Order: sequence, then structure tokens, then C-alpha cells
Amino acid sequence: MSEQVSKKRVLDLEMLIAATPEQVWKALTDSEELSRWFPLSAKVKPGAGGTIFLSWGPGWEGEAPISVWEPENRFTWQEGAPRHLSLDWTLEARGGKTLVRVVQSGFDAGTAEDDEFYGSTNYGWKFMLTNLRHYLERHNGTPRQVAWPRRKVVASRGDAYARLAGANGIFVEDASRTLKAGANYALRTTTGETFNGRVEFVSPPRGFCVSVDSLNEALFWLTIEGAQGNCEAQIWLSAYGISQNDVEEFGRRWAAQLSRIFPEPSA
Repeated sequence: MSEQVSKKRVLDLEMLIAATPEQVWKALTDSEELSRWFPLSAKVKPGAGGTIFLSWGPGWEGEAPISVWEPENRFTWQEGAPRHLSLDWTLEARGGKTLVRVVQSGFDAGTAEDDEFYGSTNYGWKFMLTNLRHYLERHNGTPRQVAWPRRKVVASRGDAYARLAGANGIFVEDASRTLKAGANYALRTTTGETFNGRVEFVSPPRGFCVSVDSLNEALFWLTIEGAQGNCEAQIWLSAYGISQNDVEEFGRRWAAQLSRIFPEPSA
């Protein structure tokens, strides 16, 4: 039994957000609010013994029972098969802000697949917590539009990142040399747009996240998912207060760009 426990891993992440515990609690537990920073759609049956359903579309959705429900303090749900993970949120008021802590436990360890799932989940939470902060601090109460172009590529993650972040990838110039976490940036994209804003984080070879002022302070997130040698390049746009037509056109434009950057047939 002790050997089995020793093979489990835990993610433990924090984010300080300029919002009240009440506002953060609502963002975590209200169905409509969840879709403004986390999944594409959600349904919550509140209270301990209730359920939370999150969906990013067919094949990317699931429902989990809620085990802890302490308004403005703690919220926990338990994921079922196949991974049996537990997700625990705690909130702590900090001088007019809220410290948000998320602990996800139950990750297996020992195989390359386990390592990839753990690393991908860790990177995914880095973006989702950034999006939670961005939503509450910049767009609170505004519905979100999402574009999510993606393309499978037969390449290592490192090679895929080099092509996307390098010259004539997403940007005309080599962004791998110019994007610095926490700094302002201004770059011309290979679609002919000008992106400028703040670099939220850079995590090579998995991706990066920047805000885009010209899209009403949207978030542009690059993530490279999947096993080494058989990855999927994904661009995720979290946009607020712009037209759905513009978001859909953005998705088509960047799907075409991914096809240009990775012209090989999908494996």
C-alpha cells in the first residue's frame, strides 16, 4: 500500500487575484461564470453531494461529484474513472485581494504517459488560473467567446515549439527571443495583424500566453499537447466584448496558419 501511495503525485498552484472571495467563489461555482474562464460550458448542482459538469465539446467533458462546499472558502470535487483525481479549491482573503489555491491529487507516476498527463495538466492549470485572474480583473461579468484552432503534427514538442515561436511561425520575427514573462510586447503576426499587450507567461517547449490589446484585451494561448513525436498544436483565444463573427474569422485564419506552418499530412 505504501508503495502505491508513493507513486502518486500532486499539483499545488496558487494565484493572487484582485477580486473578493465572493467574486472568486461565484466564478468557481456558477455555471455561467465558469464558462467565462474555464470550460466552454458548465452545469453545477450546488452543495456537498451535488455535481459539476464541464465540457469542451464531445470527448472533452465529464461530470464529477462535489464532496466539499464551503461558500467563499473551500470547494472540492472528485473525478472518476479512469484517473480518479481530486480537485480542491481554497480561498483566502489577502488585503482586498483573494489568494486562490488549487490542489489536484491522485496523479500516477512511473510511465511516460503518466509524465505527459501530469505535465500537460500542470501547464493547462497555469493558463486557466491566468484566465480566471484576467477575467475577474479585466472583464468581470462579460461573456466570453472562444476560438480553438488546432492541428496534429508529427514532430517532437521541441521542434513544434521552435517552428511556432520562431521566425515566420506565429510571428514574423523570432518570438522565442523576444517574449519575456511579465513584459510588454508588440509583434507582427504572419497573418498580417499586430499583436501588442502583456506577456503572461512563456513555458517552452509547451507554449506561451499573451494578452492582445487590439482584441479588447483577449488572451492568446499556445499549447502543444500529446506524446513526443505525435503532438497537436493548439491556439486558444479567450475574447471578451468582440463580435462572434470576428472570433470565428480569427479561428479560420489561424487554422489556415497552422496548416501552413505544419504542411505535413496529419498522422
